[in-house]
Amino acid sequence: MANWRRIRRTSFLLITLLTIGYLIWFATRVPQQEGQWKTPYQRLPDARLSGDTLFIDGMRDFRYDEDGNVVVARYVDRSYALSSLRRVWFGLSHFGGDGLAHAFASFEFNDGQFLVVSIEARLREDQWIYNPLAGALREYTKFVVLATEEDVIGLRSYLRKEPVYLYSVKGSALQGQALLLNFLRRADNLRHTPDFYNTLTDNCLTGLLAESGRYNDLHHWLDYRILLPGYSDEVLFEHGLLEAEGELSHIREQARVDDSIAPDSPNFSLRIRQQP
Repeated sequence: MANWRRIRRTSFLLITLLTIGYLIWFATRVPQQEGQWKTPYQRLPDARLSGDTLFIDGMRDFRYDEDGNVVVARYVDRSYALSSLRRVWFGLSHFGGDGLAHAFASFEFNDGQFLVVSIEARLREDQWIYNPLAGALREYTKFVVLATEEDVIGLRSYLRKEPVYLYSVKGSALQGQALLLNFLRRADNLRHTPDFYNTLTDNCLTGLLAESGRYNDLHHWLDYRILLPGYSDEVLFEHGLLEAEGELSHIREQARVDDSIAPDSPNFSLRIRQQP
């Protein structure tokens, strides 16, 4: 009996020391800006506002093959009149079952231009695919993608054949402008001060909600539909944040992106929003 008690005390002490060691390691990890990054994450975008004009240098407009490999690494410089922001779209791309999805925002302007903002994990060359568990252990730094819809949506809908949905979000023009500027400030901050991406607390969806200012209470963030973004359209629907009306199943049907449209098709952004 004495030996059993000694073994239990030793095991408890060992577990305690390992836990403390892990917490110290976790808390003292420092995000890195330098590294051999995968091609889509090598260049940080540069955004600046001059009066009413938003300039973005190094906006991503890549093209990919069927395996997701980059075949055209193209960056473009774009300008937008902030006051001409017309609509904000909430995008969901389902890459697996059980709520596994990637969320992003797309900003539509009156001149027909779109700007996609996507908060993602910045992958290194030796990190083949994104791992949600590693994302919870400070394995990745954060990256704010500023890109065209042909890049972000075309890869997921046309090439990967992921179910992609685009929902028009309610809100005033000023709210949309404020949301966009908050994202751009975050992107600018990451140019100078890298930060960790976190699967649970600071991922593609929680980043969108945090910037919107709509989710401030702890019980909101404990909603399983926030931790599993594939169900997040339910949250937007329940809070009356979707422009479309009717049953959610009908709204989803209308929001589904046509995956037969290639990224380089004329009027790509308009066509993917039309029902086949």
